Amino acid sequence: MEGSRDAGVLAEQMLASAYELILGGWCQGMSAQDELGRAIEPSSAFARSWSAPGALERVWRRMPLGDEGALPAFERANLALSAAIQDVPQCWNDAVDRTRDQVLDALVQASGLISALRERSLEEDLLDDLERYGAVPDALSSARSSADMAA
Repeated sequence: MEGSRDAGVLAEQMLASAYELILGGWCQGMSAQDELGRAIEPSSAFARSWSAPGALERVWRRMPLGDEGALPAFERANLALSAAIQDVPQCWNDAVDRTRDQVLDALVQASGLISALRERSLEEDLLDDLERYGAVPDALSSARSSADMAA
C-alpha cells in the first residue's frame, strides 16, 4: 500500500511539472515542438512547447532510470488527466477551440483527483486498522475465558 501512496505523490509531482512546462509553451497537433514549430520528441532538450500528454511524457522520460515508481506514477497521472477531461488527452488537447488555460486547469483537476484518491485510501487504511485492532481485545478476552474455564 505504501508504494501506491508513493505513486500518487509522484503522479501529483509529474502533473505539477507538466503544468510548469505548459506555462512555458503549449502546442497542438503534436506531442512537442521545437522553437521553429517542428514536431520533436517531448523529452528532447530542443523541445520548447508541449501538448498536455507530451508534457507528462517529458517529465516521465526525464525521471532517474532507477526510479521504479516512475512508470506507475506516469500511468496514474495519465489516467487522472483522462478522467478530468473525460476524453483521450491528445485528442482533447488538439481540439480547435482548446485553450492553454483549459489545459492548465485540466492538469490541476487531475492532480486534485489523485490527491482525493490518496486521502480516501489513507482513511480506508485507518478504518481497516481500527477494525482489525478492535477485534484483538475480543479475541484476547475469548482466549482468556477459555483458559479460565480450563483451569
